[in-house]
Amino acid sequence: MRKKTLLVAVALLTALFAGNAFCAEADYPQKPINTMIGFSPGGGSDVMFSMVRPQLEKLLKTTFVPIYKPGSGSDIAATETAMAKADGYTVFISCTPFIPINPYVRQTAYKVSDLMYVANVVTDPGLIVVKADSPYKTMADLMKAAKEKPGAVTVAVSAAPGDDWFAMHLLEASSNLDFNVVPFSGDGPSWQAAVAGHVDASSNNLGVVYPQVKAGGLRPLAIMAEKRSPYLPDVPTFKELGYNFTSFSARGFAMPKGTPKAVVDKFAAAVKQVMDSEEFKANANKTAFPADYMGPEQYTAMIKSLDAIYQPLWDKYGKAAAGAK
Repeated sequence: MRKKTLLVAVALLTALFAGNAFCAEADYPQKPINTMIGFSPGGGSDVMFSMVRPQLEKLLKTTFVPIYKPGSGSDIAATETAMAKADGYTVFISCTPFIPINPYVRQTAYKVSDLMYVANVVTDPGLIVVKADSPYKTMADLMKAAKEKPGAVTVAVSAAPGDDWFAMHLLEASSNLDFNVVPFSGDGPSWQAAVAGHVDASSNNLGVVYPQVKAGGLRPLAIMAEKRSPYLPDVPTFKELGYNFTSFSARGFAMPKGTPKAVVDKFAAAVKQVMDSEEFKANANKTAFPADYMGPEQYTAMIKSLDAIYQPLWDKYGKAAAGAK
């Protein structure tokens, strides 16, 4: 009898805790959400976050608290996210190729599987830009300078390794030329260095530098997409110029492993609702923001698929260069 009573009590407690957890997930969110950003303000992660943040706050009836942790290709922010409580109140602006490649190229305190990939927001093609009054009017001019003075043409990138960093090594391999690739602490500092004339060019992303291009501060030379962008129809692709490669950076939201599925699904659905709105679409069109929503399953599959792409690239182009940095 005593054993039966104990079993009933355990069952009741289990049901109570399960019910409380369900209620907490159903009522999510009930407090501000910390948002880990692994790069400096003004970069691609910051741009992505600013595009969805206002409507997402209204929809979820909460506030997002941006926490900038630049350095190590977003490793610091990713590590803090992976170690955070899995309750939906810590989200991370996850971006490729850093998340899939960093644990491969160096020892990190987190694994790719320590994060849950909630929603992709943007898939942003690479772009080479120079300051408006640069002597390099076309990509051919930049390539000519690199040929005449190997290793002398400086090109800023957001970090090493990163999509723009990989892209420069792909360009070197395609052209048999050498550039001086200079890593910065994010996309923002990278294009700012080009505007200031501290470097000859910046390898960046369309959605990041388009406002500066539109304002006349930067001149685009070539885009790393399969076809020309409708936002920059006069800018040729690298493939058109004879360099057979493409490059992009995807950015979205991730949470710590173990975050309840109900929380993940609710957050992802809110992101999709924001991106489906006419307000978001109008803003995206104004800023040349390459929106590309993926839900948890599709986004997770995309992250995993990149291992097969970036690991061989790192082995072939990156190890020696990274060791020299």
